[in-house]
Amino acid sequence: MTQVYIWGAGHYAWQVINEIDEKIHIAGILDNDETKQGTMLFHGIPVISPSDVVGKSFDYVVISVKKFQPVEIECRKLGISSEKVISYWKTENNSPVFKRRPERVEELLQEQKRLQYRIDSAPYEWGVKPSPRILGGAELLRTIIKEGSSLCRFGDGEFEMIREKERPWFQEPDALLSKRLREVLDSQDDRIHIAISQNFTGFEQYTENAADVIREYMFGDTREDIIKLVDKDRIYYDAYVTRPYIIYRDKKNADEIFPLFREIWKERDVIIVEGEYARIGIGNDLMEHARSVSRILCPSKNAWGRYKDILDTVLRKVSRESLICISLGPCATVLAYDLAREGYQALDIGQLDNEYEWYLRGTERQTAIPGKLIAEVPEEQSLELTDDAEYMSQIIARIS
Repeated sequence: MTQVYIWGAGHYAWQVINEIDEKIHIAGILDNDETKQGTMLFHGIPVISPSDVVGKSFDYVVISVKKFQPVEIECRKLGISSEKVISYWKTENNSPVFKRRPERVEELLQEQKRLQYRIDSAPYEWGVKPSPRILGGAELLRTIIKEGSSLCRFGDGEFEMIREKERPWFQEPDALLSKRLREVLDSQDDRIHIAISQNFTGFEQYTENAADVIREYMFGDTREDIIKLVDKDRIYYDAYVTRPYIIYRDKKNADEIFPLFREIWKERDVIIVEGEYARIGIGNDLMEHARSVSRILCPSKNAWGRYKDILDTVLRKVSRESLICISLGPCATVLAYDLAREGYQALDIGQLDNEYEWYLRGTERQTAIPGKLIAEVPEEQSLELTDDAEYMSQIIARIS
Protein backbone atom coordinates (compact mmCIF):
# COMPACT_ATOMS: atom_id res chain seq x y z
CA MET A 1 0.00 0.00 0.00
CA THR A 2 1.26 3.48 -0.88
CA GLN A 3 2.28 5.33 2.28
CA VAL A 4 2.46 9.13 2.63
CA TYR A 5 3.08 11.83 5.21
CA ILE A 6 1.30 15.18 5.22
CA TRP A 7 3.56 18.17 5.97
CA GLY A 8 1.71 20.78 7.99
CA ALA A 9 -0.94 20.36 10.70
CA GLY A 10 -2.50 23.75 10.01
CA HIS A 11 -5.58 25.11 8.31
CA TYR A 12 -5.24 23.31 4.98
CA ALA A 13 -4.29 19.86 6.24
CA TRP A 14 -7.88 18.59 6.34
CA GLN A 15 -8.57 19.81 2.79
CA VAL A 16 -5.52 17.93 1.53
CA ILE A 17 -6.38 14.80 3.51
CA ASN A 18 -9.87 14.80 1.97
CA GLU A 19 -8.33 14.64 -1.48
CA ILE A 20 -5.93 11.79 -0.75
CA ASP A 21 -7.12 8.58 -2.39
CA GLU A 22 -8.76 6.21 0.10
CA LYS A 23 -6.41 3.41 -0.99
CA ILE A 24 -3.40 5.39 0.25
CA HIS A 25 -2.28 5.14 3.88
CA ILE A 26 -1.55 8.41 5.68
CA ALA A 27 1.20 7.47 8.14
CA GLY A 28 1.36 10.81 9.93
CA ILE A 29 1.41 14.59 9.84
CA LEU A 30 4.76 16.38 9.96
CA ASP A 31 4.96 19.69 11.81
CA ASN A 32 7.75 21.71 13.42
CA ASP A 33 5.40 23.02 16.13
CA GLU A 34 6.43 21.09 19.24
CA THR A 35 3.05 21.78 20.91
CA LYS A 36 1.34 19.77 18.17
CA GLN A 37 3.84 16.92 18.11
CA GLY A 38 2.60 13.85 19.97
CA THR A 39 -1.06 14.69 19.41
CA MET A 40 -3.57 12.97 17.16
CA LEU A 41 -5.53 14.85 14.51
CA PHE A 42 -8.26 14.07 11.98
CA HIS A 43 -9.54 10.74 13.26
CA GLY A 44 -6.33 9.49 14.81
CA ILE A 45 -3.47 10.61 12.54
CA PRO A 46 -0.33 11.20 14.68
CA VAL A 47 1.56 14.50 14.46
CA ILE A 48 5.33 14.02 14.54
CA SER A 49 8.50 16.00 13.96
CA PRO A 50 9.72 16.11 10.34
CA SER A 51 13.07 14.71 11.48
CA ASP A 52 11.31 11.55 12.64
CA VAL A 53 10.82 10.37 9.04
CA VAL A 54 14.53 10.29 8.30
CA GLY A 55 15.50 6.73 7.51
CA LYS A 56 11.91 5.54 7.34
CA SER A 57 10.37 3.88 4.31
CA PHE A 58 7.53 5.85 2.66
CA ASP A 59 6.43 6.85 -0.81
CA TYR A 60 5.58 10.56 -0.62
CA VAL A 61 5.53 13.66 1.53
CA VAL A 62 2.55 15.85 0.61
CA ILE A 63 3.02 19.52 1.55
CA SER A 64 -0.26 21.15 2.63
CA VAL A 65 1.31 24.53 3.41
CA LYS A 66 0.48 27.28 0.88
CA LYS A 67 3.99 28.75 1.04
CA PHE A 68 5.48 25.44 0.03
CA GLN A 69 8.89 26.57 -1.28
CA PRO A 70 10.60 26.75 2.15
CA VAL A 71 9.22 23.34 3.03
CA GLU A 72 10.59 21.88 -0.21
CA ILE A 73 14.02 23.21 0.81
CA GLU A 74 13.67 21.65 4.29
CA CYS A 75 12.75 18.32 2.68
CA ARG A 76 15.97 18.38 0.66
CA LYS A 77 17.96 19.13 3.84
CA LEU A 78 16.38 16.07 5.45
CA GLY A 79 17.51 13.96 2.50
CA ILE A 80 14.02 13.45 1.04
CA SER A 81 14.33 13.22 -2.72
CA SER A 82 12.37 15.70 -4.84
CA GLU A 83 10.56 12.78 -6.55
CA LYS A 84 8.93 11.99 -3.22
CA VAL A 85 7.81 15.54 -2.49
CA ILE A 86 4.36 16.68 -3.67
CA SER A 87 3.29 20.30 -3.12
CA TYR A 88 -0.50 20.48 -3.05
CA TRP A 89 -0.67 24.13 -4.11
CA LYS A 90 1.40 23.74 -7.25
CA THR A 91 -1.02 24.26 -10.16
CA GLU A 92 0.79 21.68 -12.25
CA ASN A 93 0.21 19.02 -9.62
CA ASN A 94 -1.27 15.87 -11.18
CA SER A 95 0.05 13.38 -8.66
CA PRO A 96 -1.57 9.94 -8.41
CA VAL A 97 -1.74 10.49 -4.66
CA PHE A 98 -4.81 12.68 -5.09
CA LYS A 99 -8.16 11.17 -5.89
CA ARG A 100 -10.55 12.46 -8.51
CA ARG A 101 -8.74 15.76 -9.09
CA PRO A 102 -11.08 16.82 -11.95
CA GLU A 103 -14.10 15.52 -10.03
CA ARG A 104 -13.07 17.54 -6.97
CA VAL A 105 -13.05 20.69 -9.08
CA GLU A 106 -16.55 19.80 -10.31
CA GLU A 107 -17.69 19.27 -6.71
CA LEU A 108 -16.44 22.73 -5.78
CA LEU A 109 -18.29 24.23 -8.74
CA GLN A 110 -21.48 22.45 -7.69
CA GLU A 111 -21.06 23.75 -4.15
CA GLN A 112 -20.67 27.26 -5.55
CA LYS A 113 -23.95 26.80 -7.44
CA ARG A 114 -25.71 25.56 -4.30
CA LEU A 115 -24.63 28.67 -2.44
CA GLN A 116 -25.83 30.80 -5.33
CA TYR A 117 -29.24 29.09 -5.27
CA ARG A 118 -29.51 29.63 -1.50
CA ILE A 119 -28.64 33.31 -1.77
CA ASP A 120 -31.19 33.75 -4.57
CA SER A 121 -33.91 32.02 -2.53
CA ALA A 122 -33.17 33.69 0.82
CA PRO A 123 -35.26 36.90 0.36
CA TYR A 124 -38.37 34.76 -0.22
CA GLU A 125 -37.58 32.27 2.53
CA TRP A 126 -37.05 35.11 5.01
CA GLY A 127 -40.15 37.02 3.94
CA VAL A 128 -38.22 40.01 2.59
CA LYS A 129 -39.85 39.56 -0.83
CA PRO A 130 -43.58 38.73 -1.12
CA SER A 131 -44.66 35.16 -1.87
CA PRO A 132 -48.02 33.51 -2.57
CA ARG A 133 -50.12 32.69 0.50
CA ILE A 134 -50.15 28.90 0.84
CA LEU A 135 -51.96 27.00 3.60
CA GLY A 136 -50.80 23.60 4.81
CA GLY A 137 -51.86 20.17 3.63
CA ALA A 138 -53.64 19.08 6.81
CA GLU A 139 -55.91 22.14 6.67
CA LEU A 140 -56.67 21.36 3.02
CA LEU A 141 -57.67 17.76 3.74
CA ARG A 142 -59.88 18.71 6.67
CA THR A 143 -61.63 21.21 4.40
CA ILE A 144 -62.16 18.54 1.72
CA ILE A 145 -63.60 16.16 4.34
CA LYS A 146 -65.96 18.84 5.58
CA GLU A 147 -67.07 20.19 2.19
CA GLY A 148 -66.78 17.19 -0.14
CA SER A 149 -64.79 19.46 -2.46
CA SER A 150 -62.29 18.71 -5.24
CA LEU A 151 -58.55 19.28 -5.61
CA CYS A 152 -56.35 20.45 -8.50
CA ARG A 153 -52.60 20.52 -7.89
CA PHE A 154 -49.84 22.56 -9.53
CA GLY A 155 -46.34 21.25 -8.98
CA ASP A 156 -43.18 21.75 -11.00
CA GLY A 157 -44.52 19.74 -13.93
CA GLU A 158 -47.76 21.71 -14.23
CA PHE A 159 -46.05 25.09 -14.09
CA GLU A 160 -43.51 23.96 -16.67
CA MET A 161 -46.34 22.82 -18.93
CA ILE A 162 -47.94 26.28 -18.59
CA ARG A 163 -44.59 27.78 -19.56
CA GLU A 164 -44.47 25.24 -22.42
CA LYS A 165 -41.18 23.87 -21.18
CA GLU A 166 -40.35 20.21 -20.82
CA ARG A 167 -40.26 18.99 -17.25
CA PRO A 168 -41.83 15.57 -16.61
CA TRP A 169 -40.54 12.85 -18.96
CA PHE A 170 -44.01 11.32 -19.13
CA GLN A 171 -45.74 14.34 -20.70
CA GLU A 172 -44.65 16.32 -23.74
CA PRO A 173 -45.35 20.09 -23.79
CA ASP A 174 -48.58 20.96 -25.57
CA ALA A 175 -50.09 24.39 -26.31
CA LEU A 176 -53.65 23.30 -25.50
CA LEU A 177 -52.56 21.64 -22.25
CA SER A 178 -50.78 24.88 -21.31
CA LYS A 179 -53.95 26.87 -22.00
CA ARG A 180 -56.17 24.50 -20.02
CA LEU A 181 -53.81 24.46 -17.04
CA ARG A 182 -53.83 28.25 -16.99
CA GLU A 183 -57.63 28.14 -17.07
CA VAL A 184 -57.66 25.85 -14.01
CA LEU A 185 -55.13 28.00 -12.16
CA ASP A 186 -57.25 31.12 -12.72
CA SER A 187 -60.58 29.45 -11.86
CA GLN A 188 -62.70 30.75 -8.99
CA ASP A 189 -65.04 27.79 -8.45
CA ASP A 190 -65.74 27.34 -4.72
CA ARG A 191 -66.02 23.58 -5.21
CA ILE A 192 -62.40 23.32 -6.38
CA HIS A 193 -59.32 23.94 -4.27
CA ILE A 194 -56.16 25.02 -6.07
CA ALA A 195 -52.87 23.84 -4.57
CA ILE A 196 -49.40 25.03 -5.55
CA SER A 197 -46.07 23.74 -4.24
CA GLN A 198 -44.69 25.55 -1.20
CA ASN A 199 -41.43 26.45 -2.95
CA PHE A 200 -41.17 29.93 -1.46
CA THR A 201 -41.01 29.81 2.35
CA GLY A 202 -40.86 27.31 5.20
CA PHE A 203 -37.78 25.49 3.89
CA GLU A 204 -36.78 24.58 7.44
CA GLN A 205 -39.43 21.83 7.29
CA TYR A 206 -37.63 20.11 4.40
CA THR A 207 -34.51 17.98 4.41
CA GLU A 208 -31.40 19.87 3.34
CA ASN A 209 -31.24 17.96 0.06
CA ALA A 210 -34.94 18.56 -0.73
CA ALA A 211 -34.61 22.27 0.03
CA ASP A 212 -31.59 22.55 -2.28
CA VAL A 213 -33.43 20.75 -5.09
CA ILE A 214 -36.31 23.20 -4.76
CA ARG A 215 -33.95 26.20 -4.72
CA GLU A 216 -32.23 24.95 -7.86
CA TYR A 217 -35.53 24.51 -9.69
CA MET A 218 -36.76 27.97 -8.66
CA PHE A 219 -33.50 29.69 -9.66
CA GLY A 220 -33.38 32.06 -12.61
CA ASP A 221 -36.68 33.16 -14.13
CA THR A 222 -38.75 30.25 -12.77
CA ARG A 223 -39.75 31.81 -9.44
CA GLU A 224 -40.70 35.16 -10.96
CA ASP A 225 -42.65 33.45 -13.76
CA ILE A 226 -44.68 31.48 -11.22
CA ILE A 227 -45.32 34.58 -9.09
CA LYS A 228 -46.65 36.33 -12.20
CA LEU A 229 -49.01 33.41 -12.86
CA VAL A 230 -50.59 33.28 -9.41
CA ASP A 231 -53.00 35.72 -7.75
CA LYS A 232 -51.32 37.63 -4.90
CA ASP A 233 -54.70 38.15 -3.21
CA ARG A 234 -55.72 34.50 -3.33
CA ILE A 235 -55.15 31.84 -0.69
CA TYR A 236 -53.76 28.58 -2.09
CA TYR A 237 -53.08 25.21 -0.48
CA ASP A 238 -49.83 23.26 -0.51
CA ALA A 239 -49.51 20.85 -3.45
CA TYR A 240 -46.97 18.83 -1.45
CA VAL A 241 -49.94 17.41 0.46
CA THR A 242 -49.57 14.35 -1.78
CA ARG A 243 -45.84 14.16 -0.99
CA PRO A 244 -45.99 14.21 2.82
CA TYR A 245 -43.02 11.98 3.62
CA ILE A 246 -39.70 11.93 1.75
CA ILE A 247 -38.95 15.67 1.55
CA TYR A 248 -39.73 16.44 5.21
CA ARG A 249 -37.26 16.49 8.10
CA ASP A 250 -39.97 15.48 10.57
CA LYS A 251 -41.50 12.29 9.23
CA LYS A 252 -44.40 12.70 11.68
CA ASN A 253 -45.95 14.97 9.06
CA ALA A 254 -46.94 11.81 7.21
CA ASP A 255 -48.52 10.40 10.38
CA GLU A 256 -51.12 13.17 10.14
CA ILE A 257 -51.59 13.39 6.36
CA PHE A 258 -52.16 9.74 5.41
CA PRO A 259 -55.01 9.14 7.91
CA LEU A 260 -56.75 12.30 6.65
CA PHE A 261 -56.61 11.02 3.08
CA ARG A 262 -57.99 7.67 4.20
CA GLU A 263 -60.81 9.49 5.96
CA ILE A 264 -61.78 11.17 2.67
CA TRP A 265 -62.56 7.85 0.95
CA LYS A 266 -63.78 5.97 3.99
CA GLU A 267 -66.93 4.02 3.00
CA ARG A 268 -66.88 5.62 -0.46
CA ASP A 269 -66.97 3.97 -3.88
CA VAL A 270 -63.62 5.05 -5.27
CA ILE A 271 -62.73 5.25 -8.95
CA ILE A 272 -58.98 5.46 -9.57
CA VAL A 273 -57.98 7.03 -12.88
CA GLU A 274 -54.31 6.16 -13.22
CA GLY A 275 -51.50 5.48 -15.60
CA GLU A 276 -50.91 1.88 -16.44
CA TYR A 277 -48.46 0.39 -13.91
CA ALA A 278 -49.33 2.98 -11.24
CA ARG A 279 -51.38 0.32 -9.41
CA ILE A 280 -52.43 2.67 -6.62
CA GLY A 281 -53.24 0.86 -3.37
CA ILE A 282 -51.98 -2.49 -4.63
CA GLY A 283 -49.63 -4.14 -2.14
CA ASN A 284 -50.56 -1.75 0.66
CA ASP A 285 -53.58 -0.71 2.72
CA LEU A 286 -53.93 2.87 1.47
CA MET A 287 -57.44 2.24 0.12
CA GLU A 288 -58.62 -0.35 2.63
CA HIS A 289 -61.33 1.90 4.15
CA ALA A 290 -63.01 2.48 0.77
CA ARG A 291 -66.31 0.66 0.22
CA SER A 292 -65.15 -0.37 -3.25
CA VAL A 293 -62.31 0.38 -5.66
CA SER A 294 -62.56 0.46 -9.45
CA ARG A 295 -59.95 1.51 -11.99
CA ILE A 296 -59.68 3.22 -15.34
CA LEU A 297 -56.23 2.59 -16.79
CA CYS A 298 -54.69 5.26 -19.02
CA PRO A 299 -51.43 5.64 -20.93
CA SER A 300 -48.44 5.98 -18.61
CA LYS A 301 -46.89 8.47 -21.04
CA ASN A 302 -48.48 11.47 -22.79
CA ALA A 303 -51.93 10.82 -21.33
CA TRP A 304 -52.98 14.28 -22.53
CA GLY A 305 -52.99 12.92 -26.08
CA ARG A 306 -55.97 10.73 -25.09
CA TYR A 307 -57.65 13.30 -22.86
CA LYS A 308 -61.03 13.38 -24.62
CA ASP A 309 -61.29 9.60 -24.48
CA ILE A 310 -60.33 9.60 -20.79
CA LEU A 311 -62.89 12.27 -19.89
CA ASP A 312 -65.64 10.66 -21.96
CA THR A 313 -64.97 7.27 -20.38
CA VAL A 314 -65.26 8.66 -16.85
CA LEU A 315 -68.45 10.55 -17.66
CA ARG A 316 -69.96 7.43 -19.23
CA LYS A 317 -68.97 4.86 -16.63
CA VAL A 318 -68.80 6.64 -13.27
CA SER A 319 -71.61 7.67 -10.95
CA ARG A 320 -71.58 11.17 -9.50
CA GLU A 321 -71.79 9.63 -6.03
CA SER A 322 -68.36 8.06 -6.50
CA LEU A 323 -65.10 9.67 -5.41
CA ILE A 324 -62.63 9.97 -8.29
CA CYS A 325 -58.89 9.84 -7.46
CA ILE A 326 -56.58 10.72 -10.33
CA SER A 327 -52.85 10.15 -10.86
CA LEU A 328 -51.92 11.23 -14.41
CA GLY A 329 -49.36 14.00 -14.10
CA PRO A 330 -50.41 17.40 -15.54
CA CYS A 331 -53.38 15.71 -17.23
CA ALA A 332 -54.82 14.97 -13.77
CA THR A 333 -55.02 18.68 -12.91
CA VAL A 334 -57.29 19.41 -15.87
CA LEU A 335 -59.31 16.20 -15.47
CA ALA A 336 -60.07 16.90 -11.80
CA TYR A 337 -61.20 20.39 -12.78
CA ASP A 338 -63.46 19.26 -15.62
CA LEU A 339 -65.02 16.50 -13.51
CA ALA A 340 -65.64 18.85 -10.61
CA ARG A 341 -67.38 21.24 -13.00
CA GLU A 342 -69.60 18.30 -14.01
CA GLY A 343 -70.65 17.71 -10.41
CA TYR A 344 -68.16 14.98 -9.40
CA GLN A 345 -65.82 15.06 -6.44
CA ALA A 346 -62.38 14.57 -7.98
CA LEU A 347 -58.96 14.62 -6.34
CA ASP A 348 -55.60 14.90 -8.07
CA ILE A 349 -53.63 12.60 -5.72
CA GLY A 350 -50.36 12.62 -7.67
CA GLN A 351 -47.65 10.39 -6.17
CA LEU A 352 -49.49 9.73 -2.91
CA ASP A 353 -49.31 5.94 -3.26
CA ASN A 354 -45.55 5.97 -3.83
CA GLU A 355 -45.03 8.20 -0.79
CA TYR A 356 -47.15 5.80 1.25
CA GLU A 357 -45.01 2.87 0.12
CA TRP A 358 -41.82 4.69 1.19
CA TYR A 359 -43.48 5.67 4.46
CA LEU A 360 -44.34 2.04 5.22
CA ARG A 361 -40.78 0.99 4.38
CA GLY A 362 -39.25 3.77 6.49
CA THR A 363 -36.85 4.64 3.68
CA GLU A 364 -35.09 8.01 3.59
CA ARG A 365 -34.98 8.27 -0.20
CA GLN A 366 -37.08 7.51 -3.25
CA THR A 367 -36.61 3.88 -4.22
CA ALA A 368 -38.05 1.55 -6.84
CA ILE A 369 -41.29 -0.25 -5.92
CA PRO A 370 -41.72 -3.64 -7.62
CA GLY A 371 -44.57 -3.66 -10.12
CA LYS A 372 -45.12 0.12 -10.01
CA LEU A 373 -43.83 2.86 -12.31
CA ILE A 374 -42.07 5.59 -10.29
CA ALA A 375 -41.39 8.77 -12.25
CA GLU A 376 -38.61 10.02 -9.97
CA VAL A 377 -36.59 6.80 -9.76
CA PRO A 378 -34.15 6.57 -12.66
CA GLU A 379 -32.94 3.02 -12.11
CA GLU A 380 -34.47 0.16 -14.02
CA GLN A 381 -37.82 -0.86 -12.59
CA SER A 382 -39.59 -4.19 -12.64
CA LEU A 383 -43.05 -3.60 -14.13
CA GLU A 384 -44.20 -7.17 -14.50
CA LEU A 385 -47.75 -7.53 -13.19
CA THR A 386 -48.37 -10.28 -10.72
CA ASP A 387 -51.36 -12.57 -11.15
CA ASP A 388 -53.60 -10.44 -8.94
CA ALA A 389 -57.21 -11.41 -9.52
CA GLU A 390 -58.57 -8.67 -7.27
CA TYR A 391 -56.64 -5.97 -9.14
CA MET A 392 -57.73 -7.28 -12.53
CA SER A 393 -61.37 -7.38 -11.39
CA GLN A 394 -61.20 -3.70 -10.42
CA ILE A 395 -60.41 -2.54 -13.99
CA ILE A 396 -63.59 -1.18 -15.58
CA ALA A 397 -61.94 0.47 -18.60
CA ARG A 398 -58.58 0.62 -20.31
CA ILE A 399 -57.53 3.47 -22.61
CA SER A 400 -54.39 2.40 -24.45
